Amino acid sequence: MNAIQQAKATIQSLAALMRGTQQARAAFAAKRMPAVPAPRATQLYVFSGMVHVRDADTGRVLGFRQSYLEAEQLGRDLVSGQGAA
Repeated sequence: MNAIQQAKATIQSLAALMRGTQQARAAFAAKRMPAVPAPRATQLYVFSGMVHVRDADTGRVLGFRQSYLEAEQLGRDLVSGQGAA
């Protein structure tokens, strides 16, 4: 096998590898989890200087803020679907 034939074989194997990579990426994108729905209501808890914003239904912590006003604003934004922790 001369150098040109070896280079062609290498290029063909790389092209096959790239196709496989594209298929794997497409499969991963199809399996992505859907976006987390906005909470119905939030509750604020104050712990040692930090304010926790929690989902009222699940109790899951949605975010932390240093001031009560910032946490209250985050809670309103999350319920309206605008905010991100």
